[in-house]
Amino acid sequence: MLSISSTEMLPFYDELPFQELIPRHISHTVYQVLRYALIPSISVVGIVGNVISIRILTRQGFRKCSNVLLVCLAFSDVLVLTGTNNFPVYIYNLNEPQVFMFSERINYLCYILAMIFLYITVTGLVASMLIPILITGERLLAIFCPLRVYFILTPCRIIILVIIIYILATLYFIYTFVICMQFRQTSIDGVSVGEIATTDLYVCDPRSQFTEVIDSIFNYSTGIIPISLVMIGCVVIGTQVVFITNRRKMLIASKVKLTRPIVSKTTKTLFSICVLFIVCSGFAFVFEFASKFQPVLQEFTMQTIFGCVQDFLVCINCVGNFIIYVGSNNNLRIIKGKTKLCNIRNICSSQEN
Repeated sequence: MLSISSTEMLPFYDELPFQELIPRHISHTVYQVLRYALIPSISVVGIVGNVISIRILTRQGFRKCSNVLLVCLAFSDVLVLTGTNNFPVYIYNLNEPQVFMFSERINYLCYILAMIFLYITVTGLVASMLIPILITGERLLAIFCPLRVYFILTPCRIIILVIIIYILATLYFIYTFVICMQFRQTSIDGVSVGEIATTDLYVCDPRSQFTEVIDSIFNYSTGIIPISLVMIGCVVIGTQVVFITNRRKMLIASKVKLTRPIVSKTTKTLFSICVLFIVCSGFAFVFEFASKFQPVLQEFTMQTIFGCVQDFLVCINCVGNFIIYVGSNNNLRIIKGKTKLCNIRNICSSQEN
């Protein structure tokens, strides 16, 4: 799950036999529509929306763990949406073979920018995959241990956990993209060519098995493990909510109206975010798993399309988080109501004049 297509820029596929399962012009068109139209458009909407969410949540304060988790998730979504549009990697992949073909300084600048975007992508993706686990755990404690949840989980502890997640993601990035990769420049027919390649530590060193172990750990921890844990947590939360709802309906007389909602707005919001995470990440994991089959491995165009679909699903998840929050936030509704009221007053005053 971690290896989304925006981080793929090594020409590993040149060594594989090429077989066209899909006509080249069709796959190229699909790739261009996804990569250069849909994904950037959705990313812009998601970045703006999540920045608005962060602004509103910070105004509300961080006394609640749910607010801290939502801010961290929105910030991670902004990182993912920004890093997914890694334009230096797009330039790198357009050339055949995959290289930068500018002057030495511009090539090195493109490499630095590519590394920055990759770091943003890796850290944001890891955090956005693991924070839903914290959200699920916080809601489980709030439902089953409502009197002790504020002693077990505090905003300070949540922030420490999120910082640890970012530190681990940073260490993974340093090892995978800094230590195990290198940038080398050569001159071919007077043209400076910059190539991103693997180091001897990754290719020839006996400790390369350590690299495989690290990759496996992070792929599982950002794929099937968080999806499964969040899914199990959502099933438990949904079952408990249904049980509590039915129990209260039995205890309260039919003529008595409930003055307070049975399920809190926070639980509904966080539960909806977790469900969206399961759907989008689940389908993205399916495409990641399907890309490992031999027919797909033998065709580079299919891998690029599968990678774009993964990025598209991740972007949909990030935008969906903002939409869910907007739909459940009363502050935005109040602002909209005040705006409409002001417009009505302006219209009435203009008519009187």
